[in-house]
Amino acid sequence: MKKNLILHITPHLSGGLERVLLSTLRYSNKENSPFLHEIIIIDEKHLTNHTKKKFLKYNKFIHIGKKYDFIKKKICEADIVQVEYWNHPQIYEFLTNFRFPLSRLVLCSHINGFSRPQIITKNAVDFSDIFLSTTKATRKHPLFISKKNIDRTKKLKFVNYPVDFKRFGKITPKSHKGFNISYIGSLDYSKLHKDFLKMSGAINLPKTNIIICGSGLDRSKIEKEAKKYTKTKFQFKGFIENIKNILKITDVLGYPLNKNHYGSGEQAIIEAMYSKIPIVAFANRAEKEIIQNKKTGILVKNKDDYVQAIKCLYSDPKKRKKIGLNAHRHILTNLSPLVSFKNLNKVYKKLMSSKKKLRKFRTRILKKNDNKNFGAELFIESLGTKGGEFLKSYKNSGKKINKKINEIIKNAEIELKVLTKGSLFQYLYFYPNDPYLNFWAGLMSLNENNIFKKNHKPLNKSSYDYFRKALKLDKKNKEFQYYLKNISNLNTVLTHS
Repeated sequence: MKKNLILHITPHLSGGLERVLLSTLRYSNKENSPFLHEIIIIDEKHLTNHTKKKFLKYNKFIHIGKKYDFIKKKICEADIVQVEYWNHPQIYEFLTNFRFPLSRLVLCSHINGFSRPQIITKNAVDFSDIFLSTTKATRKHPLFISKKNIDRTKKLKFVNYPVDFKRFGKITPKSHKGFNISYIGSLDYSKLHKDFLKMSGAINLPKTNIIICGSGLDRSKIEKEAKKYTKTKFQFKGFIENIKNILKITDVLGYPLNKNHYGSGEQAIIEAMYSKIPIVAFANRAEKEIIQNKKTGILVKNKDDYVQAIKCLYSDPKKRKKIGLNAHRHILTNLSPLVSFKNLNKVYKKLMSSKKKLRKFRTRILKKNDNKNFGAELFIESLGTKGGEFLKSYKNSGKKINKKINEIIKNAEIELKVLTKGSLFQYLYFYPNDPYLNFWAGLMSLNENNIFKKNHKPLNKSSYDYFRKALKLDKKNKEFQYYLKNISNLNTVLTHS
């Protein structure tokens, strides 16, 4: 029996996406799978040797760094195209710049889509045939809750990617000294709760270890700050490939993310649940879709509740065991590869009944990609209706000095100022010669003394560097001229404010 081809397109493979696509390839290679999956990875530069090694067995299904002609040919061959979707410059460049031939298109969203810069945009949803979300929290997104949005609501489908049982096998707890509270995930305050260390320090139980596994932009900052908590034993393990060894000695998974985090499926949570470990997490949108409070984990509303919940589990081993077993059964019933891919295949089969069609990404802002401001236009597009200050700044075209708008940009939230995750600085990384991206980076960096510690400036440049480059790229822009000329005064005002 010939299998229908699902062609995945992604800028890179990392973290949770790497694991779910690896599981997808494993499952689709079984005889009873009705679909064959192949993956196109746009960005060869950011694909690690470690990831390549993981996918070595499936080399013939992986296409890396191919040109648009090859991609177009593969799309024509495919029955369904699935673009792995989140706010990434190369994703928006592809969606807006690539001319899709006749196709059936799924956008698979790996974000919950509520907070900048990782938001779901109207134009992206409208471009797809199916908008496939990895969290049911998305059903409450403004794009899908209004009666006016009935067509978009019909497009919205959900997928729960499974735990890779083959990767974990049977996990048997290993005896260990003390009480181990583990955190496994991103060490980046764009996702992690800003008071993670303070909360962990406040737990203050006898012979307690806080085991921290993962990497991220704030790792060194977090490790330095942890030294202040002398009564708490923090153990930083870095990224660990074989996480089973950590799960075996974990008593509780503490998973406190900030309210506006971008996550969706949260593989770290479901892997801990499979391992019979009770989880304590904040009652954020994504976590509430995964954990049934007090049955398969504990959801808390504030920092004090987080500390008390862990203390409660410490003092009640029977409760820990009961919650862990409930969580394990939930995963076996609902998130096995067989169940997850069976449900996903239903979505594909339904889409197969529709005809392939031509499509065009509709936007009012984007011009041809050979214009000097293409990166800024992509960034504005990626923010949808949430990027008003950047759109106004851009449309001003340097004709006047718009201090009110520039002040808003200068004080943008930290999520827009990190180096990745759809931030302004990630767009600047891919479009270093865009004048407006440099200008906005200069505005944001005026606050660097308050936000970034020494040697942690965005791209290690100052406001002066960004303003100077912006003016070099657009010499007639009066706004760029003004800010470069007055940079000393601006920094003086900031320093003494």
